Amino acid sequence: MIVQPGGVPGEPQFFVQVLDAQADVGHGLSLTVDAEGNPHLAYLGFAEEPAEGEPPPVPEPGDPVFPAVLHAHVTGDLVTRSVVADSTPPEGEEEPVERPLSPEDQTAIAVDADGIHHVAWTEGGSLLYANNAEGAFGEPVEVATGATGISIAAEGGTAWVGFYGGDGVQAASIADGEATVEDVAPAEAPDPAGTGIGVSGEQVLVAYGDGAATMLARRDGGDWATETADQDGGVGVSMAVDADGNPHLAYFDSAGTVKHAHSIDGAPWEVSDVGDAGGAAQSPAAIALDGEGLHHVAWQSAECMGYASNAEGDFAEEEVPVSVCGSRPGLGAGADGVVYLAWFDTEGKEVQLAVRTDEPPPLALPESPAEEAPAAPADTGEPECLPEGTQLAIAAPPGATLEGFDKTCLAAPAGEPFTIDFDNQDEGVPHNVAVYQSQGGAEIFVGEIITGPDQIAYDVDPIEEEGNLFFQCDVHPQTMTGTFSVVGEGGGGGGEDQAGGQGE
Repeated sequence: MIVQPGGVPGEPQFFVQVLDAQADVGHGLSLTVDAEGNPHLAYLGFAEEPAEGEPPPVPEPGDPVFPAVLHAHVTGDLVTRSVVADSTPPEGEEEPVERPLSPEDQTAIAVDADGIHHVAWTEGGSLLYANNAEGAFGEPVEVATGATGISIAAEGGTAWVGFYGGDGVQAASIADGEATVEDVAPAEAPDPAGTGIGVSGEQVLVAYGDGAATMLARRDGGDWATETADQDGGVGVSMAVDADGNPHLAYFDSAGTVKHAHSIDGAPWEVSDVGDAGGAAQSPAAIALDGEGLHHVAWQSAECMGYASNAEGDFAEEEVPVSVCGSRPGLGAGADGVVYLAWFDTEGKEVQLAVRTDEPPPLALPESPAEEAPAAPADTGEPECLPEGTQLAIAAPPGATLEGFDKTCLAAPAGEPFTIDFDNQDEGVPHNVAVYQSQGGAEIFVGEIITGPDQIAYDVDPIEEEGNLFFQCDVHPQTMTGTFSVVGEGGGGGGEDQAGGQGE
């Protein structure tokens, strides 16, 4: 995680971490929060192209088989990832499932009051849906064809999906594995296309763009009635519905201005400017309401990511960390004023999550989807490398997010304090060095996260027990890892010393 540059301690600011860097993951991202305020993300993953002359990587047991629809959620200090739908061959067969996903496809996610996850996505021209009511995500249900600009809400065992399809905007209700599609209103999908859908009691609401206007349709009973929220706008629409059933919309106008509109208790629509996208919109806006009724809006700007809230009355933009450049922002409001902003990092090909809070949140550590057994203890076998004193050094070179540290082994003498000189050469990217008993095991030392280019010297207390421990970058624990050997006097016998370099 990294504090926003220039942030004031004790004031709300963004802390950033990587949630998933398995391969090329994060396309079509969407985000919601559950009843406890925990963030849930859905996104698409694709296999990385192997280097020229190299064979494609072989998936480990439990890993998704790409292309795939993926889910991740954060609870306290733990990230849990799961597969919604992937290309794993059916039982008894060798050929993978043909899953015609592309990076242009989209996802939408909702979590209902019972904690059931509902995910919709586009794939090969179809709109698909699955939930985890039975524990794991079940077989996808085909909802419609030719859909774009999808959104989802769920209440009372029924999921509702809004989208552009047919000759306009449509809504599908899905219950007991059956989908029923209704025509909402004629409309032409803008670019980027976005809808918002919400359920409040017996009423279903769908927000969308119709040419140059932003519209809202209400279904109370069996008929849809439409109204104009803003005569200017209609691009990249999203919606949040408050506890009283009032719709709050975020969208762009034709000039790229980010706007907000709401109608309270049926009163006329109020429209306000939120921010400037710096040109034409590139992906739908995102909106969330927190427990205090404050409005939070995020968008992809011409160069990076934008965020604003109306905490001071009018909307005011707030600078976000320089490392958040990417696409498909997802936004959610958690408990105690916490805000979650997620996006697809188009350079690192990973999912990043910024947590806006007044205190650093607990570091979210990843958990393998298939991992059930407790973490293994430290390896007490032969050290993998030998110490050369108490002054250790390691670097995160440019591209370390994918390539790792410059070394895969560090060593320190048992029972002596030591220093780790860490050189983060990866410009604009946060990294640290942390030592654990084993992968996923007990914490031994966690170094401060710094954003490159920067250097720091970590002073570490003596480690008494000999053996091979584990080190990682806590921001990129999937790709930046290594062995930390603790060696007693006269120990060793075959391990390389640190000067020899263990990095590739």
